[in-house]
Amino acid sequence: MSSYPYGALAVNLSDVILILSSSGTTGKPVLTFYTEKDYKLWMERLVRNLELIGIGKGDIFVNTSNQGMFTGRGYSEAALLAGAASIPIGPASPERHLKFMVDLGVTSFHAIPSFALKMANLAKDTGLTEKLRLRKAVIGAETWSESTRRRIEESLNVDAYDNYGVAELGGPGIAIECSEKNGLHVWADHYLVEVVDIKTGEQVCEGEEGELVVTTLTREAMPLIRYRTGDIVELLPSECSCGLKTPKVSRIKGRADEMVKVRGISLYPKIIEEVVSSMPELTGEYQIELSNIDDITVIVEVKKWVQEVDRLVNELKSKIKELTLLNVAIKIVYEGKIEHQGKAKRVLDLRQL
Repeated sequence: MSSYPYGALAVNLSDVILILSSSGTTGKPVLTFYTEKDYKLWMERLVRNLELIGIGKGDIFVNTSNQGMFTGRGYSEAALLAGAASIPIGPASPERHLKFMVDLGVTSFHAIPSFALKMANLAKDTGLTEKLRLRKAVIGAETWSESTRRRIEESLNVDAYDNYGVAELGGPGIAIECSEKNGLHVWADHYLVEVVDIKTGEQVCEGEEGELVVTTLTREAMPLIRYRTGDIVELLPSECSCGLKTPKVSRIKGRADEMVKVRGISLYPKIIEEVVSSMPELTGEYQIELSNIDDITVIVEVKKWVQEVDRLVNELKSKIKELTLLNVAIKIVYEGKIEHQGKAKRVLDLRQL
């Protein structure tokens, strides 16, 4: 990134009070900067997020995200400002987080979807679901499907909400779902959003799929104009039965840089996730491996108790072909074999090697 480290900074470095980064980059990190005013407004937006979904006074809150430079750390302080009791557990295993949640009666948490899924699988498999007192979860930083949401909600006995943020634009606090869960409300006093055609950059009509473009309206340290996020969404009607009339976008359908062409067919990982997360014999973890001859292999984890895999393989092949028109190979691995730190890497494109 040519602007690294301070090329995107629009104020004197002496005015910066905090430097954070994206959780999903490799190589040089994508940095984001906050002045005192930026930080205050960021906290106000995160408190809005929490209050909109019903997290506040009386709640016991855990932020499961890395408490280092990842912008998701902001929810730890925002929970305090919203009136909740915040427990700074820091980086820990799903087992450790679930133990604290049961022992301390945690009622709400923040997580990336892949980690929430790990906790959900563990809670269900170890009989902890009924011991949890969870009510609300705010989840984001990765694309995740409705079938993943259902698995998280059922296994953790929690109401899970999607939220949206980009490190370069200040982290989480751009948009969040309301109780209707039919799109993300954008905080329009801080962000101007557009949806454009990926190839031409021209604005698309409401209901059409395109790339989300965001302009910051109140940031001091790192203002951005018409920033192309790479996230694929639809612009939705702003009227909502929850009462808010803010601009609204769909949940993220995928990323422009995640979409791959296989035998002329466009494929987003979220389509595979929808299938994988809907099958109780699987953990929900998966990877898509593309070979030099344009073959595609979907690697999935099965639960430890599963013995018969032939039926699973045939069912997966059939469901994936129905949704994508692609014939895929299925590789079965056992629970815990697909490992990742932080955000999950879903596509292994070996055609580039």
